[in-house]
Amino acid sequence: MPKRRLKAAVFIISTVFLLSTAPAASGGNSETLTIDNKTLRLRECITIGLKSNPTGEISKQGLKAIQEKIGEVKAGFYPSLKLSSAYTYSSPALLMSKEASPDNYDNRLAVRQTLFDAGATANLVQGVRHTITAQEYDTTKTGLDIRLTVSTLFIDVLKKEALLAVAKAALFGTEQHRLQSQALYKEGVSPRADVIKSEVQVSTARLSVISADNAVLAAKAALSAFMGVPVTIQFDVDGKEVERMQHHPLPDVREALDQAYHLRPELMGVKARLAAADAAISQAESGFYPSVSLDASYGWQESTFVPTDTKWGVGVTVALPVFEQLTTRSKVGQAVANRDGLKASETQALRAVELEVQQAWLGLKEAQERQTVAVKALEQATEDMQVSEGRYQEGLGVILEVIDAQTALTQAKTNQVVAAFDIATAQVKLDRATGQRPTEETGK
Repeated sequence: MPKRRLKAAVFIISTVFLLSTAPAASGGNSETLTIDNKTLRLRECITIGLKSNPTGEISKQGLKAIQEKIGEVKAGFYPSLKLSSAYTYSSPALLMSKEASPDNYDNRLAVRQTLFDAGATANLVQGVRHTITAQEYDTTKTGLDIRLTVSTLFIDVLKKEALLAVAKAALFGTEQHRLQSQALYKEGVSPRADVIKSEVQVSTARLSVISADNAVLAAKAALSAFMGVPVTIQFDVDGKEVERMQHHPLPDVREALDQAYHLRPELMGVKARLAAADAAISQAESGFYPSVSLDASYGWQESTFVPTDTKWGVGVTVALPVFEQLTTRSKVGQAVANRDGLKASETQALRAVELEVQQAWLGLKEAQERQTVAVKALEQATEDMQVSEGRYQEGLGVILEVIDAQTALTQAKTNQVVAAFDIATAQVKLDRATGQRPTEETGK
């Protein structure tokens, strides 16, 4: 009977332990379980990236650390309370009289309230607030960077899948040409060399399919890694949102620059840091003026720990910085130099934003122009393929004409795919350069 009870107790304890640890074990892979074997849209991938990418969490925690500092600097507005207790033992030889006790207990409660500090505390608080604002813009910048990278990787997956489809289509075409050359060879219309050439073309096409298939897997792994999920996870992507991006008109570059001036968090962050630098100058200049504080204390000093008498005091303290002018001037000079450096960095950031917008706009313009040419080239290559196949079927052409036409058609399809997805990539880069979220995420 005792053994049965012991076994039952062990079973119950084990069951409770497993149930208590099961949520913790599955919690770390909840995102993985959510997207495994599912088809993801661009918006969903961006949401996962913002939630799981470590860069975003680092930025958020950095903002939280600075926000906590506001409470520290605001303490200067409130009274400080200090409770102290001290014990001193003096050698009997040092006592003024034989009746004096060598033990001395000093216990006191002191309160200090700053009445005037020439705005030092107020400027310090203001500077921290501006620093928090700057960090908020940095966090926004991090979010935009994550959105851009996720969007770019997402589009790259779609492009690699489209290129895989082109490679498979080319393989199918070369296999058809091989069957055609074999049939013509049996009829005595074409030589054996045509069959060999077509077989070589099939092998080359198969190698292209293998490379294209691996490229798709590598692109999905890169997207998974950046989203913060295991690279071995299996998922598909839905390209409808990206297809709509490929048909957006080219915006005016001046409008894009104007949007960047108002939306780019880097520019807003520099302005906030400049405001913090101005507050730092004002705080340093407060050292030229006196400070006034109200002090009060209550306590006792006896030869025994238990008090028999108490004492208290109230007073006003005025601190005049008589011999601190040089130190204060140096602090002011440092603050001014820091502010002037930030002014220069503001100009630098402005020029960098303008360049980024211009390059993104030119990239979109080029991709759209390439798309127009690629579509026309694809039409011509398709027509040439039909003519070459017809001539070879009638025995008027050679297999090399068909192979050349097939190669040209495959290259034309590849160019058209690359140009189409380059438009989408250029669009999200332009959105990032102007400070906007990806177009399809905003629902435009």
